[in-house]
Amino acid sequence: MLRTFLIVGMLLLTAACSPTETTTPQPGDVMPTQPAPAATSVPGTTQPAPQPATPAPPATNAAPVMLQVLAPQDGAVVNTQQITVSGSASPGAVVTVNDDILIVGPDGQFQDVVTLTEGLNLIEVVASNTSGSEASAELTVTYEP
Repeated sequence: MLRTFLIVGMLLLTAACSPTETTTPQPGDVMPTQPAPAATSVPGTTQPAPQPATPAPPATNAAPVMLQVLAPQDGAVVNTQQITVSGSASPGAVVTVNDDILIVGPDGQFQDVVTLTEGLNLIEVVASNTSGSEASAELTVTYEP
């Protein structure tokens, strides 16, 4: 029925808009409309209306990352300009020591050499994993030559 209506409407529009005459729509004229896109369905079944995409919720069961700094001790005073920062973290975690990026191996151990400036130095150690979990530690170490 709708198909017949559309065909008749298109024929009327074609006849009304022939190249030799110009017409303007009059009140009461029926103008054809674009048909809705055909849906593919199985007779006797219904399909849910399409839903807009929604972002996935953040993971609520993210595995926590473990971080333990073994050396140096917070508040240490040293007389060498370079020290080794060492510790353990969850295997496969990414650890940053100030600006250095380290990948923790399967044994969970990491170490990095940090160059100190004279006086008080802040060392920031951050561990993160693929679930987005983070753990951090801040140490102050004083270098007195």
